[in-house]
Amino acid sequence: MQPNLTYEELLDAYHDQELLIQIGQELVRQRNIDILLRNILEISQHITGADAGSIFLVETGEQGSYLRFKYSINQSLKTKNYEEFSIPRTTASIAGYVSLTGKTLNLDDVYKLPPNVPYGFNKIFDQQTGYRSKSMLAVPMSDHTGTIVGVIQLINSKEKDHESCMDLQSIILATPEDFDTCVVPFKKRYEALMEAIASQATVALENAQMLKRIQDQFEHFVLAAIEAVEQRDPATSGHSYRVAMTSVKLARLLNSQDEQEGHLPRFSEYHIKELEYAALLHDFGKVYIDPAIFLKERKLYPEDFEKLQLRLKYLRRSLELDFALRESHLQRDALDRLNKERDKTIKEIMEIAHLIETINIPTVTEIDPEEAISRILSTPLPPVYGVENEPIPLLTPEEIENLKIKRGSLNARERKEMEQHVVRSYEFVRRIPWPEEYRHIPDYIKVHHEMLDGSGYPDGLRGDAIPIQGRIIAVADVYDALTAADRPYKKAVPIPKALAILDDEAERGRLDSNLVQLMHYLAGDKAEISA
Repeated sequence: MQPNLTYEELLDAYHDQELLIQIGQELVRQRNIDILLRNILEISQHITGADAGSIFLVETGEQGSYLRFKYSINQSLKTKNYEEFSIPRTTASIAGYVSLTGKTLNLDDVYKLPPNVPYGFNKIFDQQTGYRSKSMLAVPMSDHTGTIVGVIQLINSKEKDHESCMDLQSIILATPEDFDTCVVPFKKRYEALMEAIASQATVALENAQMLKRIQDQFEHFVLAAIEAVEQRDPATSGHSYRVAMTSVKLARLLNSQDEQEGHLPRFSEYHIKELEYAALLHDFGKVYIDPAIFLKERKLYPEDFEKLQLRLKYLRRSLELDFALRESHLQRDALDRLNKERDKTIKEIMEIAHLIETINIPTVTEIDPEEAISRILSTPLPPVYGVENEPIPLLTPEEIENLKIKRGSLNARERKEMEQHVVRSYEFVRRIPWPEEYRHIPDYIKVHHEMLDGSGYPDGLRGDAIPIQGRIIAVADVYDALTAADRPYKKAVPIPKALAILDDEAERGRLDSNLVQLMHYLAGDKAEISA
């Protein structure tokens, strides 16, 4: 029969029931497993007045199941979360017994256990720290199938009606007298209450573990996607990782700015993870692009440049042969004039070959490609014909189009195809059933090449129509493209010059000027950010 309870005990029980409802709501919301374990212990200690507590989780290995010591709190020793270790899952230990039998143990004094019980208490921790474990409440954590997944173990209840023990949180157990005076057995009603908490904690832990598995699956998918891109485009290996790392750092710097200005940080940890995934996958659409475009180191593909060189050599040999045939019919004065004409013509062909070789390299030089092509085409060279008497051009229309490229190695058609990687990335990524907190990943990917002045692609968005996450990835992407040493068509730009280019893009209204300033800070230019 339930003994009569005092008003204070009834009120305490009522508050515990209210707290139990709040606990269930709070635990279900928590997705971080480490924080969840800490919350479970802190809540359990708060309700029962326990001075210390630990959580053991059941794990399975090659040798069978065992208990892993996951988290611990000891208010008197001011310690939290000792280093993890595992113990055999047997009835020899209290936690092992509870995990195997599913029975709750409420022990008055673990040093005075009945001789006929199968379990025992390990005193090593007490001997090492000077602590005195006394009362203990060990409760199994069971899932919906009845399987034991862990044990909550609480030590030394301090709920005693004694004037020196009223403020439970301030009680520090340090001397033998403290343990005698302030430590009492756990109340009987805490057994059912802790079993209810353990059930709620198990549900919350299962949810958190399920979400962790989903998170890990997404992580592996993202890594596999990046590997696919890099195999397709080995020239930019590491680019996606660097852009993601820089994007996350920029986001955290924006949070710091917000806090310094007295505002709440704009990015939660979920927002930052969402940004990281978007940055990692921003170039995934490149798997649909012709790999030859990625590997195009020069304005002309190697086979096309080789054909052009062979044609120039043929032109030279044909002209040399023509001059040689004409020599046999000329007198000395005419022969001298012919030799001068021949030398001049051969020299012009060699200069043209050298000029073509120079402008074929996609680097910024003093030579304007269009002017160079005009000079080449205006050079007066005798016509040369092939074996079927067809005229052989000095340069074909396709060669002229490519050699006139002023920036990079791609012509207009190839650049248009390359730009399609944004749309292809978006179309692919948006088909993935992202969790609610990551639902904007496709949107951020689609806008990472949009510019604030509307000159970007694919939609020509302007200003605030581009979310801040897209602007972050844009700055990180441009910076890495400039400074990366792995691009086949250019050398790495020195960091000061890369920052100067970013400044110019910000001044022209293309990149976010605040983010560019933060990029100075990340790049080590501390003076720039404080100026």
